[in-house]
Amino acid sequence: MEYLIHLAILVGIYLILAQSFNVTFGLGGLFNLAHVAVYAIGAYTTALLSTEYSYGPLFCIPASMLLSALFALLIGAISLKLSHDYFAIGSLAFSAVVTAVLINWKSLTRGVLGIPGIPRPDFLGVDYYDNANFLLLVGVLVVVTYVVLWLVFQSSFSRRLRAQAEHPHAAQSLGIDIKRVRNESFMISSLFAGLAGSLFAYYINYIDPSSFGLHEMVFVLSIAIVGRPGSFWGVTFAAVFLVLLPEPLRFIEISPAVLGPMRQLLYALILFAVVWWKRETLFPSQRVV
Repeated sequence: MEYLIHLAILVGIYLILAQSFNVTFGLGGLFNLAHVAVYAIGAYTTALLSTEYSYGPLFCIPASMLLSALFALLIGAISLKLSHDYFAIGSLAFSAVVTAVLINWKSLTRGVLGIPGIPRPDFLGVDYYDNANFLLLVGVLVVVTYVVLWLVFQSSFSRRLRAQAEHPHAAQSLGIDIKRVRNESFMISSLFAGLAGSLFAYYINYIDPSSFGLHEMVFVLSIAIVGRPGSFWGVTFAAVFLVLLPEPLRFIEISPAVLGPMRQLLYALILFAVVWWKRETLFPSQRVV
């Protein structure tokens, strides 16, 4: 039972992380490879505030979300200077800078040693060291996140975001402020990435820079591609599917040296198959205005 609760918590965290990425990548067509960097900022904010200053979750979680959203303005500035593949490279560079800071600012982040002893949330008299109670907290925050993001996906904002992705010049001629739309999308996306990072820090009780590497960004990107960028429920089902996908391998008697590469190979094969199968949908022909 504890194992199933553990998986459900991880699924909840990735639901928030992947769906928030879907706002910029799916709706906005913005290949933001810095999404895991703001996820890391959220996690480290909660870790530092809860261990160094003993702040509770009612302060740490909003602070993580707001700080992540503020860093999104830097990503927005990159998006206005660069476009398409160049923006992807620029956002990847931003992510590399964040990783370098986490590793080298040892007086604050402890570098590669990481931050241990992150306490679980403590409010309303509930014992969140009990994973069942922590799952309930994650479930509530997933529902809140999904309600907010569903409203975003159904709003006129999403139509403006899609318009600037397809034809930015035509969108500008219709009075759409591309700078504002992009910045708002990055802030919304990063706000919830910070929430996911905060929950991750609280759950694992220990974080270090290796938890937020390029492999994590590739996994989130895989979820968005398998679920189809811009599809709200597609990304939801893909997140559940890909998080749970390698778990049956744990019950097969196989050498740990083989198990790790097998999991990565399985991800790669499924990603390749989905991209090939859905290539016309994932990479549609540009419409002529």
